[in-house]
Amino acid sequence: MPAPAEKPAATTNGIPRSEALPDATALKDKTPECFRTSSASCVFLFGLVIILVLFFGSAPLWHSDLWDHINYGQRIIDTGSIPATEPLLPLAEGMPMVNTAWGAQVGMAAIYANERLGLPGLQFVNGLLVVIALGTVGWAIRRLSGSVVFGMLGYVVFLIVNWQQFLVFRPQLIGVTFFSILLAVLAINGTRRRYAWFALPIMFAAWANLHGSFAMGLALLGLFTVGRFLDIALRTRSLRLAIRSRSAWQLVLLLQLCSAAVLLNPNGLATYSEVLRVGGHPNISTMYEWDPLTLRMKQGKAAAVVAALLLLTLRLSPRRLRAEHMLALLATGGLALWSARMINWFAPVTALVLAIHAAAVWRMLLKRRRSIQPPVYRGYWTLVSLGLCWICFGFTTLGVQTIHGKPLDPQHSLSRATPIQVGRYLSEEAVIPAGVAFMPAEWAGYLANVCGQKLRPMANIHVHVIPEEVWMSYVWLLDGPDEWQSLFDRFGINYAVAQKGRNNRLIRHLRNSSDYALQYEDAQTAVFARTEPIR
Repeated sequence: MPAPAEKPAATTNGIPRSEALPDATALKDKTPECFRTSSASCVFLFGLVIILVLFFGSAPLWHSDLWDHINYGQRIIDTGSIPATEPLLPLAEGMPMVNTAWGAQVGMAAIYANERLGLPGLQFVNGLLVVIALGTVGWAIRRLSGSVVFGMLGYVVFLIVNWQQFLVFRPQLIGVTFFSILLAVLAINGTRRRYAWFALPIMFAAWANLHGSFAMGLALLGLFTVGRFLDIALRTRSLRLAIRSRSAWQLVLLLQLCSAAVLLNPNGLATYSEVLRVGGHPNISTMYEWDPLTLRMKQGKAAAVVAALLLLTLRLSPRRLRAEHMLALLATGGLALWSARMINWFAPVTALVLAIHAAAVWRMLLKRRRSIQPPVYRGYWTLVSLGLCWICFGFTTLGVQTIHGKPLDPQHSLSRATPIQVGRYLSEEAVIPAGVAFMPAEWAGYLANVCGQKLRPMANIHVHVIPEEVWMSYVWLLDGPDEWQSLFDRFGINYAVAQKGRNNRLIRHLRNSSDYALQYEDAQTAVFARTEPIR
């Protein structure tokens, strides 16, 4: 009897299936749900880390505000207390000081003093705060529009409009980040979730100890509250239903909680009055950053182009403009026109509204509906995202210093306008006479940091704590008036660090004076000392 034929073994591409590798598509993703991301999220994140690496993670630090905040923070660390009066300027001694940015200053000073962080650490924190601000606004746009592309477009618009402000690292950047987070939560109606009732008051308590811009956060929350009442009244055409709206009254209660949380700071109620006082201080009017926004400014041109695109988009959009968005646009836009510094708050609001309505216009033109199919979340996209973050971190100055373990040359982390050479001369070689030293207020923080107690500037960037008479005299001296000698004598100025190009007339007066002698000169600076110092 013939033997039965053997059944051929199953094969995969010519390889016996028993020896072939398992099919990857059949493997089960055991990553926890909360750690899974989608391919679209990976692309969204990739755009943010590229911005961090190319523009901010290794960008030279601008000198004007940074060093004054570091000096105040170091003073708080050294003394263990927050000063009630101006501690660094001899001509402002005894002036009351309500320091609303003390927490940020301490943090900046601690990072700078850390050997493993230093200037690269400050650069990285600067870039990280910018990316968080951009990312939260982009995330809200993505949630509202259902489009990753328009979410990325939104944070690019935010970046372009606020570019000039992002270039300076100061505590205000923390306020912009918190403002963006609050805007994102309000835009997606995140206040309906329980976490908002704990997270937002905690954020405002921290915000009040980091920067005085918490007032803009409360203003935004107030605008959304009023807008919610107005929006319901317009949609239902019933004032009664608007007044009885539960969601609107929840915003009122949340506004009260956040306003109370602000009081958890060393200054108490004085924090509120200080915010109002600084904005109306007469010395502020001489600062070009606080001038009205005009088309002569780069940021003014960017804001004008984006505003024109916004008007066109709103005209074409089939999506209804929410009342809270309209109020936020009008309020922040008006503040930006009043002062260029206020563009910090206009930029995220404009980017949010423009992007979500641009997405609606795009779908209308293509006659497409918003996809209701949820994205596929995978664990390996999380690994890809983490890998991208690590690779991009390695390209930042902090990454290079951390990975290779070698501190970088500080000169590479500072802007070209920083008076590095004269700072080296003053700290190592110069004999600085006692008394007050005249110098540009933008240089005072850096030079005082490298020289220590032996250099006592006439003024710094904290103009709101300087007596008005002293500040106006300083502004007058910048132009080198004929009365410069009497002003030097009056304020006991024995030393002058003049900036070429800006103080040319004052430099000519000092060269021609027999009472002052040239001590040092380079392409950027000329230093003069009084031959017979006065007290």
